[in-house]
Amino acid sequence: MSLMSVRQRRMFRIKKDEILFIRGDNGVIGVAKSEKPRNIFMGTPKEEIVLSLDEDDLIAVSAFETGPKIEKAIKCMIHLLKEIGTPLIVLDEDHPTSKRLKMVVSVGETIKLDCDITPGTHPEQDLLCSAPELSGTIIKRAKNGIIIEGEVERIDIEHS
Repeated sequence: MSLMSVRQRRMFRIKKDEILFIRGDNGVIGVAKSEKPRNIFMGTPKEEIVLSLDEDDLIAVSAFETGPKIEKAIKCMIHLLKEIGTPLIVLDEDHPTSKRLKMVVSVGETIKLDCDITPGTHPEQDLLCSAPELSGTIIKRAKNGIIIEGEVERIDIEHS
């Protein structure tokens, strides 16, 4: 594990069995590639939506704490989505459980981190709730890699 930083824009090569971790002081993001075309189901308060991913699309998990325990949970969540087919659940805007969430997920081609949204309440998959110090960072898919745009101090890649 070697720590890297991003000042503007950088592409990281990532293998299909690896997760890119973006670390802040108050939260961490784990990002993996879909690896193959797949559907992830998302339940909203009104309907079920099918999210179709290509092999280079991203699965990003944002956690609101740091440390080895939460990073293991991020790896587990990525496994549940990729291997088990666990659906995503979107809560109503004022749902009381939102403040209890430890992690939230977004999938797709491009994901913008934002600390000003309520965790778990946004079906838009281009937004992901994050810790304040990671807010504004943009994560984009790339062939054989992941592009990070923004200013991030601690990034590393680990096996899943």
